[in-house]
Amino acid sequence: MASFFSALFNRSEKKAEPETRSGLYPRDSFSLLQSERDGRAVVGTINKAYATYDRKNQFPWLLHIEVKLEPAYVQENGLPNDAENEVANDFEEYLMSEIKKRTTAHYIGHVFFDGYLDIYIYLPEPKVIHEYLQTQINKEGLIRGFGYEINEDPTWRGVEMFFDR
Repeated sequence: MASFFSALFNRSEKKAEPETRSGLYPRDSFSLLQSERDGRAVVGTINKAYATYDRKNQFPWLLHIEVKLEPAYVQENGLPNDAENEVANDFEEYLMSEIKKRTTAHYIGHVFFDGYLDIYIYLPEPKVIHEYLQTQINKEGLIRGFGYEINEDPTWRGVEMFFDR
């Protein structure tokens, strides 16, 4: 499990965006989240720099992506084994890269729980990303199945629970 936490945390340390200097993105401050819910482990990384981000109102749309992990590689506690963690993180990086090609995206973090990887991102508007994700969701050869929802959340209430931990 120690290697899982190490891989999880090291993967979350993304390179600082060049726009950090302009204030578009805050300076990254990732924290490891460890908790339990319904007797199952909850583990993730959250960029706590967004707790005090002063441009939240410019990015009022919460994109929540839920990636289904391969059940054969999920441990009894609901967390992925090391190999599945790598696959899930690679898939997340691919999606983030594609999303950022299309719009400004504020990556809040991700959480593993009960056989899923939940990814939280804020966007300035939903249309372009919804259209892109619709082309991907049932794509043949997709490495892992996923679903998503985009909800208006101008005060970022959808992620405030992560900032309080």
